[in-house]
Amino acid sequence: MFETIEGEKPIEIGEAIERILIERDLSVTEFSRKTGYSRQYIYNLMKREGEGVAHKIQLDTLKTICDATGYSLVRILSDLGYIPRPTKDGQPNTIIVVKKSGQKAEYSLSEKNVLLVEELAKSLKKD
Repeated sequence: MFETIEGEKPIEIGEAIERILIERDLSVTEFSRKTGYSRQYIYNLMKREGEGVAHKIQLDTLKTICDATGYSLVRILSDLGYIPRPTKDGQPNTIIVVKKSGQKAEYSLSEKNVLLVEELAKSLKKD
């Protein structure tokens, strides 16, 4: 598990959803409509206090939430402690890959590769 900003502990999924609701000024009903998940499912996610990051949430669920609300997938993954928070001093067009061993590698992308990644991301949103 990774630490978030300046040693903060990762937050629970319920707290992450509450942040999204507040930042996007959404009710649970509006959030439910946008994501396509039932209100009961959203409430269940929000009530999972005390289970910590050990409670697994599917990546496609997080991606659906982020796509529907415009929330950053990288931000929610780092808030939950699944990935390290990106450093602010990183170079433009730099990606950080964390291997299963926890080892971090940084790669700088050329403008051509940035365009390819953007096209890939757009094609994933169409599905």
